[in-house]
Amino acid sequence: MDKRLLKITGWSAAATVLLVAVFFLWLDRPIDTLAHGLKGGALFAAAQALSLVADHDWFNVWLVVGLVLGGALALGRGLTPGVRGLLMVCAAVALTMLVGETLKWFFGRYRPVMYFEHDLYGFSWLAAKGKMHSFPSGHTFRIFSAMTALALLWPRARVPLLGFAALVGVCRVLVTRHYPSDVIAGAFVGIFGALWVWSLLRGGRSESPPIT
Repeated sequence: MDKRLLKITGWSAAATVLLVAVFFLWLDRPIDTLAHGLKGGALFAAAQALSLVADHDWFNVWLVVGLVLGGALALGRGLTPGVRGLLMVCAAVALTMLVGETLKWFFGRYRPVMYFEHDLYGFSWLAAKGKMHSFPSGHTFRIFSAMTALALLWPRARVPLLGFAALVGVCRVLVTRHYPSDVIAGAFVGIFGALWVWSLLRGGRSESPPIT
């Protein structure tokens, strides 16, 4: 067990809960109401297009392709640094998606469309319907898990990688599919999902490079 990562996770979780609470109580609805006014405009269309990179179906395809390719390369060449890196990214995304989708079902938060059309805001708990799967943002935890994993492999690229992930998260608010607090929670799940996979695959040594 990586005690340092455990401590960082705990403090970050506490900060995330506090930030989510602030946005949930005072900022989510005003921000999404402003974003709702962008519907039909060029910014809305651009945000919608960029969101596609973290689409659930596309990520499932990429995940399967990555696992099959990684498995085939491992059988043919052995666990080379590149193969280990590919499998680490796939494992990070897979674990994050499992945790994130479970949280969506558990919290059952109404999406912004339910607020705009039915004045419903908050959590319904243990919800099966997609319109009640707003928290955390799936696009955000998927893209953050992938970009964090890649940033761990290539630290020099971490700023553009994580910046791109943040941009995708912002786009989910601009298209009013999520509230800002959904995106904040999604970023936390994605980042720490990748960090914990990194640590576990390195035997609890989160400071070590995954492919060397």
